[in-house]
Amino acid sequence: MALFPQSFIDEVRAASDIVAVVSDSVSLRKAGSTYKGLCPFHGEKTPSFTVNKDKGFFYCFGCGVGGDVFKFIELQEKIGFQEAVRQLAHRFGVPIPEMEAGGEHRESAAEREALVKIHEVAVAYFREQLDSPAGARIRQYLLTERGLTAETIDRLQLGFAPPGRDALRQRLLKQGFSPLQLVTSGLVSRRDDGAEIDRFRGRLMIPIARDTGTVIAFGGRALEKDQQPKYLNSPETPI
Repeated sequence: MALFPQSFIDEVRAASDIVAVVSDSVSLRKAGSTYKGLCPFHGEKTPSFTVNKDKGFFYCFGCGVGGDVFKFIELQEKIGFQEAVRQLAHRFGVPIPEMEAGGEHRESAAEREALVKIHEVAVAYFREQLDSPAGARIRQYLLTERGLTAETIDRLQLGFAPPGRDALRQRLLKQGFSPLQLVTSGLVSRRDDGAEIDRFRGRLMIPIARDTGTVIAFGGRALEKDQQPKYLNSPETPI
C-alpha cells in the first residue's frame, strides 16, 4: 500500500474533528476548555480521559495513553497508521491523492513512520524505568525537590534513562526495528569504533512533542553533579 505524503496527513489532521471522532465510542462532557469521559482503553469508574479539541489530542490520566486523532483511531479500531489516515480522509471529505507504491517518496514516508513508532516505544520504556526501583530516587526528586505532582509527571510523560550501556537499544531491537533506524532516530549513537550505545544514559527524560502530542525527540537532564553536559537533546532527525 502506498504511503501518504506528510502534506496530505497534515491536511487530514486539520480537517478531522477529534471530539466528533472520540464521541463515536466515548460519552464526552465539556469541562472548561476540554472534554472528559471514561477511558475506552482501560476500565475506570471516574472519568480521567480528556480531549482537547483546539490542540487536537487526547490523554488519559489513568493509563497514560494519549496522542492525536490518528492515534485514537489506530488504538480504537486496531488498525495501522495509514489506514487510520485513509478512514479519516473519507469521513471528513479530504481527497486522497493517487500514489505509486514504490519509489523514493515511499521510502521516506516509511522511515518517518518508523521513527515515530520508535519514539513511542522509548516514551513507554523511560516511563517504565521511572516507576521501577531504579528510578525511585529520581521520582522522589521530582516530587519533593521540584514540587511536581504525580499527575504532572504522568501528563508530561517524564521518564528515566538508566545508566546502562544499551538497554533501550536492546528493547527497540526486540520490537523489530533495525540498527540503522535506531541510529537515525537519534536515540542510539554510533561511536568511532563502530559500537552502538544509548544516547541517553543516567538522565531525567523529558519528551519533546508536536502540538498534536506525537513525541518526536527528547531532552535529557543530568542527574549527577559531575555529569556533562547538564542538558542533552536529541539531534536533528527526519522527524
